[in-house]
Amino acid sequence: MPRTLSRRRALGGAAATVLVAAALVAVPTAAQAHGGLTNPPTRTYVCYTDGLAGGQAAGEAGNMKPTNPACVNAFADSNYSFYNWFGNLLGTIAGRHETIADGKLCGPDSRFAAYNTPSSAWPTTRVTPGQTMTFQYAAVARHPGYFTTWITKDGWNQNEPIGWDDLEPAPFDRVQDPPLREGGPAGPEYWWNVKLPSDKSGKHVLFNIWERTDSPESFYNCVDVDFGGGGNPGPTPTPTPTVTRTPTPTPSVTPSPTRTPTPTPTPTVTPTPTPSVTPTPTVPADSVCELEVDVTNAWQGGFQGNVTVFNATMEQVDGWEVSWRFTNGESVQQAWSSTTTQSGSTVTARNVAWNSTIGHHNAVSFGFIGSGTPQAVTGATLNGNPCIVR
Repeated sequence: MPRTLSRRRALGGAAATVLVAAALVAVPTAAQAHGGLTNPPTRTYVCYTDGLAGGQAAGEAGNMKPTNPACVNAFADSNYSFYNWFGNLLGTIAGRHETIADGKLCGPDSRFAAYNTPSSAWPTTRVTPGQTMTFQYAAVARHPGYFTTWITKDGWNQNEPIGWDDLEPAPFDRVQDPPLREGGPAGPEYWWNVKLPSDKSGKHVLFNIWERTDSPESFYNCVDVDFGGGGNPGPTPTPTPTVTRTPTPTPSVTPSPTRTPTPTPTPTVTPTPTPSVTPTPTVPADSVCELEVDVTNAWQGGFQGNVTVFNATMEQVDGWEVSWRFTNGESVQQAWSSTTTQSGSTVTARNVAWNSTIGHHNAVSFGFIGSGTPQAVTGATLNGNPCIVR
């Protein structure tokens, strides 16, 4: 993606860091991402079910033929989001949700960009102010983490894509590691009880983030609801199967024990987007890696970089080699936690013995000292597979 490196303050007040993050799909298929709300249903899930129903009605069971106008638009933009409806994620975000640009909250990955589009046609779940409902979140793969949910403010502009200022400054629900059960509409699911805001009326959007605590990966969901009351409060609930452990739902907002993985500095401050990340990265339809570049420290003629390699597949990676191209004459002077070489503008970094394995949907990191003025990198690969550049 042709943009300068994103910058954020270092703890000691230093100006810059280079972070390169990458994800490998170890098989020749699309990345198997894993997580999304089925009740109340996220936009991606309702379009997935709409597409299946349309194919069934057309006598083409298994084929995607959406009929809802908003879903038709999403399908025309990218059918990836239908076959991977649970893959609306950023693999290297590491809690920095505020860096997602306004208008891209519902689809921060460009393969899901259509879900940012305002439309009165999005399938809507009817709810009642103050009701308690069971949230069901498909656990295509199981990981620890926080599930945090915000709601749009009264008077939010329904004709524009949702931005941070459209959300209430504090989430109305937050849980950590909710219980898991089998038998959900999409298989195993996390579930917890949620008390909806009692002071809302009319149409709103719920914005939910599943932030893993064992990986930099996070998943994003936008859910359309109508507080008109009555009607079906969501998809037909699944019978409650045996729970695998004691439920720990937390209807009220609770602070993170280490940091607050929310798009606000504190749960009570209105989040402010970072202008430098407004461009959307170019994302190959079945890309196998992610690459993100940031700066932790910089000085005249040099900088310090940190590289995070992220594996976005269900398969463990045993032995990795990352490469990328500098675009502004930069060069690596020394590196740690990797064996790094450079030829022309191309840098190649290989694992060392102690960090050769990357678990599925997980990451390892290494660092380097570079000379020059850092700019966006291009041509990133992981074990020869082309990477998304974030």
